[in-house]
Amino acid sequence: MPTECKNCQAITTVDLKLNVAAPSTANVTALPAAEFVMVTWTEEETDAMARVFGGGKYHFTSGTANNFTPLVLAGLTLPPKSKAHGYFFQTKVNGKSVVCLKSEFHPKMQTALTTRFFEKVIGSGQTPKFKFLITSGTSGGIWQSLDVGDVVVTNKARYGFTMPAEKQAQIFTGLSNVQGTNPPAGSTSWYDYVNKQILATDACVNSGLKADKWGRKAAGSPAIYWQAPGGELTDVVTNSRISDDEYGKRAQYQKIGATLDENDAYVAEALEAVEFSNWVSIRNISDLPSAQNNDPQYDEYQFCSSLNGAYACWGFVMGH
Repeated sequence: MPTECKNCQAITTVDLKLNVAAPSTANVTALPAAEFVMVTWTEEETDAMARVFGGGKYHFTSGTANNFTPLVLAGLTLPPKSKAHGYFFQTKVNGKSVVCLKSEFHPKMQTALTTRFFEKVIGSGQTPKFKFLITSGTSGGIWQSLDVGDVVVTNKARYGFTMPAEKQAQIFTGLSNVQGTNPPAGSTSWYDYVNKQILATDACVNSGLKADKWGRKAAGSPAIYWQAPGGELTDVVTNSRISDDEYGKRAQYQKIGATLDENDAYVAEALEAVEFSNWVSIRNISDLPSAQNNDPQYDEYQFCSSLNGAYACWGFVMGH
């Protein structure tokens, strides 16, 4: 990970309108109710979320090196090697309540428990605890126009070509309006505002995603896409990364989606099971299709690209 990115702080030149709760590390058995819950999956994604939404009060390095509140749900098996089902903190964005949750579940690995996890998180069979759920994290880029650090906001999730045919046929749809309303003057949406005011000027993002053999192909700052250019699909495709044997299928993947991850179709299927449709997927590009192992790209850029994803999440909250 580039040290100039890893050690930097989130931007301070733009007012993110935060009101952050004080840290508490005492175990709790249920999440508090809020308007938004934002779910991240990896340590780097979560640390980026803490930098953007935590107002300097929160940090996350691992399950044991953080000051988040541990969530231990009753009657649910703990994920392997974990002391909690998740870790979270509370904040407000422009007066809107937000729970930032790091899931210790990996839906691809703990598929049988995923629905029960979200049932307990959302509150199935009763008034949901949250109005909106954001699943956010790193992904591989599928569109040819996407570059490392770009972000795609979508309400469509599906399974990829390594899954059985009946799974490939499933397409899940979440919140109908991913754009939101009431953008500030001079911007077409809050994502457009973030593109202009944050991503274009954030020294941490731009230094951490400098062009080199793994970095950005194109000059300029990363961008958030909430509409597909040229009629391309914005779907997030849940699969293994496009690498090695899957690399030959990249043209097929370009016909079905924009980003490639390992969680969101499982999450969308679980949310459908608990009858919660107000979800959105916000995926940042940490690596690009490669005939070789993508891990060097992913390892180097996942934190910096995750900052961009967290800023896109902020834009979603501001617009909804």
